[in-house]
Amino acid sequence: MKLIIGICEDEPLIAEKLKRMINECLCEKKQEAEIRIYLSGEELLKEAGQLDAVFLDIWLDGMNGYEAGRRIRLENPDCRILMETGECEHFAEAFEIGALRYIRKPFEKEKIAEALEKVMDSFLGMQKMELYKDRIRFEIEQRKIKYIRAYNGYTEYYVGQDVFRRELSLNEVESELDGRLFYKIHRQYIVNMGEILRRPNGRIYIDGVEFPLARRKRGDFERAYIHYVSRK
Repeated sequence: MKLIIGICEDEPLIAEKLKRMINECLCEKKQEAEIRIYLSGEELLKEAGQLDAVFLDIWLDGMNGYEAGRRIRLENPDCRILMETGECEHFAEAFEIGALRYIRKPFEKEKIAEALEKVMDSFLGMQKMELYKDRIRFEIEQRKIKYIRAYNGYTEYYVGQDVFRRELSLNEVESELDGRLFYKIHRQYIVNMGEILRRPNGRIYIDGVEFPLARRKRGDFERAYIHYVSRK
């Protein structure tokens, strides 16, 4: 999933420095993104509906960051807002507009990396997949898929009470899935770790259904599951 990230900062040199820092962090995380710079809140709001996240300075000339944040929240509720400031007295306002993080100036790469990690985690499994039911095409968010079962030459996707289908092998499907959320536990099954109810003694339960966990995968699965839980 390629993210579109905005920087709203009325000091161009600071904006460029932050952009370089964000690029470095995303490169290390192997995350694709388009980064756009806006020098005012008014300029930002023209494209607010396109953004997945925005680093938003509190003190802007003209419209301040809080007002811009409130208007972004109305126009694009899914945009992740990261407030930036040299002060620390405005947590209440940041909370009101649902800011994901509060970032102090001068910027530290470690703090920017942590904020970006939060942004990336908030999009866990939100990529859409093209699935079919009764020959009708649907676009389904990955995180809504409970588990996937392979048959000869095709795969079934269990979403709520519905079962969808696709003419792909399990290996082909695995390459499309968000690996932070899904795990191939067996040559016939991939499961959504967020849907696991119990996992006693090498067995996995989702919706009361027991799934086999290949013995050779148990250690790796436990590490993947613990990492998933730590993200949550």
